[in-house]
Amino acid sequence: MANRFDSVNYPTITPDTLYVGDNWLWKRDLTDYPVASYSLSYSFRLLTSTATEIALGSSQITESNTSLYTISVASSTTTSYTKGNYTYQEYITKTASSERLVLNKGVVTVKSNLDADTGDPRSHDRIVFDALEATLENRASIDQMSMSIAGRSLSRMSPDELNSWYSKYKHKVLNEDRVSRRDKGEATGNQIKVKF
Repeated sequence: MANRFDSVNYPTITPDTLYVGDNWLWKRDLTDYPVASYSLSYSFRLLTSTATEIALGSSQITESNTSLYTISVASSTTTSYTKGNYTYQEYITKTASSERLVLNKGVVTVKSNLDADTGDPRSHDRIVFDALEATLENRASIDQMSMSIAGRSLSRMSPDELNSWYSKYKHKVLNEDRVSRRDKGEATGNQIKVKF
């Protein structure tokens, strides 16, 4: 595995997943926007609370070469960030006129630092899946039985409804596991092998 602290190995796009307490590192080579005439910035907004913003500007973005922008947010800064899904916009601004354009936009997941966060590390889909499985096996806790899907608590669902939701959430959890394996470079089980 390449040293991710080495700027040669920084991702060249905004990562899909970032972690609270990690050093956030990526770079953008924008040949059409030379650093002498432009500046780069970002705005991240938490989807569940748009009042929560992470703004990245000149103190986190260094400019070098003729068109290379390096984004580096210190671990000590990201420690105070809130986990969750953020929508973001990447802006380029003309230095001379302060005119600005959105270059890119997307969604980023900011995950918790397991060293510091004592909350449940499971995804929402996995929590619901586990509750459905426990309910079907007649071992669900009171909290699990009181969980709701589509406005109905698990304790009020028929066996057919529970099985239907169980199948849907099982698919979501299996997909989550596939993505995790893919990100680690492991086989996902999606390949179909053909022998001739």
